[in-house]
Amino acid sequence: MISREVKKSPAFMFAVTVLVLACLALVFMGSLVAAPKLLFGRSLTAISPDSFPTVILILMALLCVLQVGMQVRGFQIESGPALGKNGWYRGTYFFAILTGYALLMVPLGFQVSSTVATALLSVQMGNRNWAQIAVLSICGPSLLYLGATRLLAVSLPELNVIELAYGSLLGG
Repeated sequence: MISREVKKSPAFMFAVTVLVLACLALVFMGSLVAAPKLLFGRSLTAISPDSFPTVILILMALLCVLQVGMQVRGFQIESGPALGKNGWYRGTYFFAILTGYALLMVPLGFQVSSTVATALLSVQMGNRNWAQIAVLSICGPSLLYLGATRLLAVSLPELNVIELAYGSLLGG
């Protein structure tokens, strides 16, 4: 039997909520992940597009089960200081950046949306060196895109202009 005190703790409620959401996402994975691009009827990717999300969701669910089990057995979780007004602002800003990133991925492609999100997150984290922000925001997503598409053969959404530019630069 789980005590009322444990049931009402924010950590317990959060772990149970994430566990339920992770399980639901696993059940409805087919509706959440788009089918890979096809070229002449063949997939351009060597890895199934739902492989990575499935592994991450399974790990999240296992960690939540571990968390809930530890709390039920009486392990206490130390709570930190209360979240102040600045913390709520930073959390909301972070959530807005990631939501915008997800919404801009298809219309603007991986490179543009990742560059914008990386720059905004860098500023939120306190970086004020604009040259460093520019280099990080352009080189990081470019290297990730090339690594994912060329080395791992994973299809990422991208604008045709950018795909053609990468293709002409890399001879393929």
